[in-house]
Amino acid sequence: PVAHIHMRAHRRSDKERDSHSARRLTRQQLSLHSPEGNRAEMTTAAAAATMRLSSPFKAPPLRPPCHRVLPSMRVPRRAGLAVSASAAGSPPTVLVTGAGGRTGQIVYKKLKERADQFVARGLVRTPDSKGKIGGGDDVFIGDIRDPGSIAPAIDGIDALIILTSGVPKMKPGFDPSKGGRPEFYFEEGSDPEQVDWIGQKNQIDAAKSIGVKQIVLVGSMGGTDINHPLNKLGNGNILVWKRKAEQYLADSGVPYTIIR
Repeated sequence: PVAHIHMRAHRRSDKERDSHSARRLTRQQLSLHSPEGNRAEMTTAAAAATMRLSSPFKAPPLRPPCHRVLPSMRVPRRAGLAVSASAAGSPPTVLVTGAGGRTGQIVYKKLKERADQFVARGLVRTPDSKGKIGGGDDVFIGDIRDPGSIAPAIDGIDALIILTSGVPKMKPGFDPSKGGRPEFYFEEGSDPEQVDWIGQKNQIDAAKSIGVKQIVLVGSMGGTDINHPLNKLGNGNILVWKRKAEQYLADSGVPYTIIR
């Protein structure tokens, strides 16, 4: 299918964008648009907001400028992904990874509701997650850390929406009545380096190898704040790896949209 990607340059610095977004908005939304202008807005989960951590390294600006970074926690109505149907009239196929998560379920559901505009696919980690979103043949089970396991899901798609993210867990024994702060940890093999960097890199590489028309990456704000305290959450440095994945996507040559 022929894809029409509608993007424009965003000239503000990363710090200006992060500051502006944090003051004005309190939730994230992702807008997907058909060629006719129909749109679906998906509110992200509160759990995802807790994962906004900062990068302790100075990353170069995302490029090239013809692609778009959306810093706002709410995406403008005419921003996002626009992929047209092929000349034969078949809708484009869009894969949502992390489709078993709270945000991923919403995005996958919205695409399924627009079956005349999109062919939706989902990628989840476990059979239980597959069952939560209907368990259809268009839902694949795979491990983003293993490129081979995600290849069947990515084969033949036109666009990719990345909604995978490392998720910290609270250590047991926390008693809020005693004051202090809860402590968090990442399960072995599910730390941000493995999930938010290697896992996302694997997805980008696989999508690029088949000539995908566009990748939408849902990331986090604060990636350029080297002193952000949330970097200490579970000692995961999650935005170090999220930011690295963003830059990798920007350098990949694939048309992209990044939503923070």
